Amino acid sequence: MTEFWNKAIEFLATTISQSAVDALWQNSAVSSNISKLRATLPRARLLIERSECWRFRYKPIDELLPQVKAAVYEAEIRLDEYDSEKWRVEGANWRIPGELINNFKNWVSGFPAKVLSAQDAVDHMSEELEKICNNFSIPENPNQFSKTARPITSSDHPKIYGREKELDHAISLLGVPKSDLCVGDSSSRIAKKRKLAILPIVGMGGVGKTTLAQMVYKYKNVQSYFNLKVWVCVSDQFDLERLTKEIIQCATGNECNVTNLDLLQETLKELVKSKRVLLVLDDIWSKDWQRLLGPMIEASDGSAVILTTRDPEHVVCTAGDMNILDLIRLEGLEENIFWDFFKICSGLEVDSENYLQLENIGREICGRLKGFPLAAITLGGLLRKRLDEQHWINIRDSKMWELKHGEHDIMPVLQLSYQYLPSHLKKCFSFCALYPKDHEFTSIDLAKLWIMYRFIPVQESLKRMEDLALDYFHDLKNSCFFHYKDNSYGIEKYVIHDLMHDVCQSITKDECYCLEEEDIGKISLNIHHIYVFDMTSVSEENLRKMFKLKKLQSLVVSPYCSFRAIKSLCHGLKSIRRLSLPSCNIEKIPENIGNLKHLQYLDISNTKILNLPDSFCSLYNLQHLDMWGCDQMLCFPNGSNKLTGLQIFRPPVHLVPLLTHIPNLLRAMQLYNVTYQVENDGRNTIENLKHMTRVSGFLNIRNLENVSRKEAAEEAELNKKELDKLCLYWDDTLTNQVSNKIHMEVLEGLRPHSNLTVLEIHGYKGQDLSPSWMGDGLPNLRRVLFNRCFNYTLSQLPRSITELEIRQCGMLTSLQDCLQPNLLPKLKSIYIGGKELVSLPVESFGEFVFLEYCSFKSCLNLKCPKMMVLPPSIKRLELDKCGELDYSIPSCLQNLTSLRSLILSHCPHIVSIPAEVMKNLKSLWNLTVLYCENLQSLGDEQFLESLKSCNIVRCPHLAKLQYLNGGRHRKALPSGAAVPNSSHTIPSEQQRAPLIVSPTTGTPVITPGSPSNQPMPSTVTMALGEPTAAAPSSPSTVPSITHMPSIVAPSTDTPSSSNASRKRKRVCQGK
Repeated sequence: MTEFWNKAIEFLATTISQSAVDALWQNSAVSSNISKLRATLPRARLLIERSECWRFRYKPIDELLPQVKAAVYEAEIRLDEYDSEKWRVEGANWRIPGELINNFKNWVSGFPAKVLSAQDAVDHMSEELEKICNNFSIPENPNQFSKTARPITSSDHPKIYGREKELDHAISLLGVPKSDLCVGDSSSRIAKKRKLAILPIVGMGGVGKTTLAQMVYKYKNVQSYFNLKVWVCVSDQFDLERLTKEIIQCATGNECNVTNLDLLQETLKELVKSKRVLLVLDDIWSKDWQRLLGPMIEASDGSAVILTTRDPEHVVCTAGDMNILDLIRLEGLEENIFWDFFKICSGLEVDSENYLQLENIGREICGRLKGFPLAAITLGGLLRKRLDEQHWINIRDSKMWELKHGEHDIMPVLQLSYQYLPSHLKKCFSFCALYPKDHEFTSIDLAKLWIMYRFIPVQESLKRMEDLALDYFHDLKNSCFFHYKDNSYGIEKYVIHDLMHDVCQSITKDECYCLEEEDIGKISLNIHHIYVFDMTSVSEENLRKMFKLKKLQSLVVSPYCSFRAIKSLCHGLKSIRRLSLPSCNIEKIPENIGNLKHLQYLDISNTKILNLPDSFCSLYNLQHLDMWGCDQMLCFPNGSNKLTGLQIFRPPVHLVPLLTHIPNLLRAMQLYNVTYQVENDGRNTIENLKHMTRVSGFLNIRNLENVSRKEAAEEAELNKKELDKLCLYWDDTLTNQVSNKIHMEVLEGLRPHSNLTVLEIHGYKGQDLSPSWMGDGLPNLRRVLFNRCFNYTLSQLPRSITELEIRQCGMLTSLQDCLQPNLLPKLKSIYIGGKELVSLPVESFGEFVFLEYCSFKSCLNLKCPKMMVLPPSIKRLELDKCGELDYSIPSCLQNLTSLRSLILSHCPHIVSIPAEVMKNLKSLWNLTVLYCENLQSLGDEQFLESLKSCNIVRCPHLAKLQYLNGGRHRKALPSGAAVPNSSHTIPSEQQRAPLIVSPTTGTPVITPGSPSNQPMPSTVTMALGEPTAAAPSSPSTVPSITHMPSIVAPSTDTPSSSNASRKRKRVCQGK
């Protein structure tokens, strides 16, 4: 009875409370004022857009525009407060109506005055700005393009126009031979000098300095002349520790976690020791770069540093052990060359119907660009959107050309391109001014931020906001506002050119700021977004100043900073919407974080926090929470269900099971990259996954042996449309846990959505690897991996897959039925490994017209009554312990003109690969032959000398083997260079000694005359040829060997996806 009355009272209280609240919303003066304010803001935003590009020309606009933006921002804050309070009250669980009403009345009593004040400010400032715009005849509707404008191609043109002379001059100065036949020649200018050579490339922004440096960096003979190449973007924020760490990471390809500068420099010394190194320092802004080069004294003769900078004063060198080469000064491209380049960028083709009308206009515009490639790329992208005469005339006659600029300045061109962007793209792009120059952007990250800042409108159509935001990014990329940088770890990264970044910052100078210690006093009180490079350099006094910026919306702190003032931040910056503190030294979140009621985005990933305070659950506006890598986090706070606005959440992996206890929250938010472990404890069951309705990225489900019913698997509801990758794990070390039939039923119940692109199955013991949904049910699947699965058959695969990988699948004896070209027409990569495998349709592989990668390993029982046939598209072929498959060598090598890497290991049936066959492998540059005991002949000396990498180990019947050495035909190979798809490294010239190989053991021995003080190479690169004069005539002449380095077989390079590593602030390239 008591329980009945408690529920009745609670129901009445809630009903009365809600009625009272609804009455207050409807009857208060606030509601009408809020509606009026919402209706006013669009007009104010249009005025801002109309005038912002003219602030560079008209001082009254420049002075008034920040005040208008501040008024609009203040109005947006009031709207946020209203929405937040309404959300809080409506979602509260109030038992006493009077308490609810009193709290709400207190808030309402002071709020109307704030709304009216915001309304008056917006009206007044907008009126003033409109008068000024009319006085200067600023057009009301600036020329723009809609989203349906003609798409354009990327600025990454396959052909480089001009700069041939500059390239030749740079190559000559570096001492790099032009011919492959003399790549070891030491007669160059640099090789004669023991000083470190410095090659400066100087020129205005946008003239092509970085492009020329890239041409040198990728030049064919530069690849082989230098043992180690590293590319680092320095930019205007010089940080010795960070840049040294980046050089090490580029050189090794591994993450560097050392924080001590002395230790970093010692590490770098060891890396460059006795190697000829090419270091590119791109975008130098001061003389501080010389501090980076201390460890370079250990590099060998011929090492060089290429600098790119706008100011030649920055390359004046004070150190005595450096040699400044001739300065390469870049000017604009020659007129004829530049016109050809401009035509490509603008889409002007000779055979187009209006070519004659557009040519004259185009030549006028082209003449104003001063030969600068960046100007042609940017403005050309604008012109090609509409190839009609009036559009080109409008651009030619635009008043933007009248903006003040230097003689060789192309800023008006870039400002004109920005002016023509649609308003929604202007907002998205200008926001990027928050970040420093050369910051790496990803489309996914920007899309999330644009949505959070409400740059993306809510669509009435079925299109998701995330997809619309990605469309915006691609529109900007196609208009050349973002430039492709690289694709590291499968993530495409983009940068903004320095000059375009300057345009972006000039437009948002009152809103976005990159903070350094000495700049703290320059920050406007109206600033909205701040990026802090190094929080440790900001004094307590300056922190207090920053926390008085009442209009600050965003505080983004560079990773790995020590952030000690979060409690003061939560007290002072109550209007902040975004707080980003990734990898910062934070151990505790203060209780007063509940003050940040406008907070929508919080990134505390990879921090050391143990828990979140209960006040955290009052952040009703929080939409994005990133706690990935918070491995010391103990639990979620009580009341997490109140965070009903949370849309995107990256939780710590070990706390994912706890999320299932807040199902209401799980249904609303999006989870990225989730690992879930199924337990038998009755709590972390497979069924709990149904609450994770919005999982994107990957989903790993482990310990599926704990699922014993198909119905339980079906209740997981894996039909999640945003999921890209699904990995299913059974523990294959357990025996008799569940029957094979249960495995099959569980897999059948785990049916994913048709959008899935990657599927991995590990440790599965069902009879058939193919559930009913494997075929036509996954039309978008691209990659399939079966690992340690104990099955008899694989009956079907989706036609869409491009990568198939089967590893250690015992009991699987045949792939005849499913591995057919007509069933898998798009297949690009095959990796097969299984000792029980007996039958493969290798005779039909030639019909896989897109096949590029083919690897067979540990297929000891494979029978091949027919020879393997391969398509010309093959780029990499690897056979290792593959039964009778090696009988197909050399016949299957015919016409493989695209083959780049050939690896043969433990292939006893290969006797000979004739020179005629090898010569047809025109693209081959890596040949590895290991433990082929019956191999007697292998091509000829001329062909093997042409290879970049030739590794031959333990082939006792190859009668004549020697290490290529001496003579002018020696191929100089880079030290430490990673052989693609191989674990081998190539010894430096200093490490090379003439070697011969014992025909019976394959053991390399040092010949007389080889430098006794040089270390043996860690791997042996050999080729067939005649012995040199220095070769020993008998074993008695061979010195004793006290240590023989181990020779490691190449690692398998499979087409598997790797986890993305922690993002770096700058990207750099290493060989």
